[in-house]
Amino acid sequence: MTCVVQIKGKVKARLEVSPSITDAELETLALADPHVVAALGGAEIRKVIVRAPKLVNIVAG
Repeated sequence: MTCVVQIKGKVKARLEVSPSITDAELETLALADPHVVAALGGAEIRKVIVRAPKLVNIVAG
C-alpha cells in the first residue's frame, strides 16, 4: 500500500508499506525517510498523527 507522509498538511513523501504495518513501525519509517528529514530541516516535531497504513501527519513548529 502507499502511505502518504504530510508535514504541515503538505505531502512530502510517499512510502510503500505492508497493509499490516503497525502505527509505531510506520512512524519510525516516516521519520527516517530522507525527504521527510530534509523537509523538517531540524524543526521541532510537536505531534505525529499516524493512521496506518495510509497516512502519517507531522506537525512541526
